[in-house]
Amino acid sequence: MSCYLTRKFLESIFGDGAGLYSLPLVGVSKSKRGVSYSVKMHGMSSRDISRTLWRLRRTKIVEFREDGEKVKIVLTELGKKRILRYKLEDMKIQKPKKWDGNWHIVAFDIPENRKAARNALGQKMKELGLLPFQKSLWIYPYDCKDEIDFIAGVFEVGKYVHYIITRSITNDELLRQRFNVKAN
Repeated sequence: MSCYLTRKFLESIFGDGAGLYSLPLVGVSKSKRGVSYSVKMHGMSSRDISRTLWRLRRTKIVEFREDGEKVKIVLTELGKKRILRYKLEDMKIQKPKKWDGNWHIVAFDIPENRKAARNALGQKMKELGLLPFQKSLWIYPYDCKDEIDFIAGVFEVGKYVHYIITRSITNDELLRQRFNVKAN
């Protein structure tokens, strides 16, 4: 349950990946353990909010900054990466109703010392429906440049990833059949 609450909390506050959000204070108390903040959010109990905030702060995903009557919750670099991971998990490529006849090819040559990123990129492209054409050459019938750029950015391999659009590939009948698209 705590992972669900953490994700819901982060997405509701930082869904756009921004780094700063203010919540009105309902109460502040100081004890030997430190400062305790009470806040209210629609759809979550104050106990769940307190536990989630405490966990996010302890794991250095957010920081608190007091600003008069408000506490600013600041997303750390680690927190920004967590938000990106959530966006990556939910990513889907929008398919148009009609195929425009273009093949979208992703080519990459990621160095061996970035093997984990290369494997993660390949796995995500496979999840999105791209087809491996060769070892580091993937193909898709619809525009997916924004998604590929985002994925390459998350895995920090953008400079090794290239996006190609072509109208013609020899013997593309099998590809059209595989993707269930009709030639123009």
